[in-house]
Amino acid sequence: MRSRRASDAADATATLGSPRRHARSERRHPLLSRLGLVALAVVLVLAAGGVLAYRHIQGNVQRHNITSFLGGDRPAGAAAPIDPKAGQALNFLVLGSDSRAGANNDNSGISGMRADTTMLVHVAADRSRLEVVSIPRDTLLDIPACTLPGGTQTRAERGAMVNSAFSIGGQTGDVGAAAACSIRTVEKLTGIYVDDFVVVDFAGFTRVVDALGGVPMDVPQAIDDKEADVKLAAGCQVLNGHDALGFARVRKSVGNGSDISRIGRQQDLVAAIAREALGKNLLTNPPALYRFLDATTKTLVTGPEIGQLSTMAGLANSLRRIAPENIVFTTMPFESVGPRVRPAPAAAEVWAALRADKPIPGAVTAEGTAPAASAQATAGTSGGRSHASATPAGAAATAAPGAAASPAPVCRK
Repeated sequence: MRSRRASDAADATATLGSPRRHARSERRHPLLSRLGLVALAVVLVLAAGGVLAYRHIQGNVQRHNITSFLGGDRPAGAAAPIDPKAGQALNFLVLGSDSRAGANNDNSGISGMRADTTMLVHVAADRSRLEVVSIPRDTLLDIPACTLPGGTQTRAERGAMVNSAFSIGGQTGDVGAAAACSIRTVEKLTGIYVDDFVVVDFAGFTRVVDALGGVPMDVPQAIDDKEADVKLAAGCQVLNGHDALGFARVRKSVGNGSDISRIGRQQDLVAAIAREALGKNLLTNPPALYRFLDATTKTLVTGPEIGQLSTMAGLANSLRRIAPENIVFTTMPFESVGPRVRPAPAAAEVWAALRADKPIPGAVTAEGTAPAASAQATAGTSGGRSHASATPAGAAATAAPGAAASPAPVCRK
């Protein structure tokens, strides 16, 4: 495979290079990832000859050329052949933007954009595993100099919060530049080459949940939070888009008020959305399929490769046999630094395992269940909820808490 630098010189369209109600509880319910569902749905649309529909859906996705923002000082990596070029591990950065611009305006008076959620998604080269590592937004680390539209360079920052990288890169309002600065920061932290990115905002997240008719979710405790604009009773219930967003965002009135205390809820919610999307059998209902695709793709701002619906379809095809228990969510091991956190020594072992394309233990699988006990590291506690360090198998256990290890019961409508 060509290096990124060689690819950029030879091919302007290389990767990252150009625009290219109540519920009942049930413990187990297998699923594919939501990305896979959307991609397979696209295949069905194309097979049915829906060319106009395809063009409309593809037009919803905003793709950004961010090569000029990334620079040349990056970890070693190939010009990522995103399927149908299987046989190479892939890494995507998924960012949840808290921008209040446009449809996201909540009259809070908050300006700018930050990454409210940062997840590094690793797809194994043999497509047998998918691992999602959450990086707490309160993580203190070094942010490298980033390139802005027009070529201006920002100053490198030491000991800054990871979510500010998105704000620094996005200070001109360009989401692609914001994502590029986040990519450079995560690559500096992990030594892992990031192949592409996806950004989802508040309004887009709400549209996805509403397009599904709501998402069944077990709420572990009653929530009444004015800042997140959400009021929920405890127990299994169906969340609409507004309430699902509030459930994902709430911090100060639940747990210890930190970002760490809500990461487990966010991971449970993402898994619940995927289960609901698959359970609706959208592939056999063309009108519902189109509505779902239209709403889902409107949420996406991506790099040039993953934003191609044909690329999604190719990736989904190679992931179609992945076992639900091999889709794992976890959190970067960390240590507390006052109200913030920093990467724990065990985090380096997680990054090394991903670079080597080796499995890492997790906190919850895509089935909504905890992984097998043999895959788990020593548990700790944080914010009133059990946590487990995401330490690779065979490595020494760490006392730093990681991802929530007690997944919520799986609910169904």
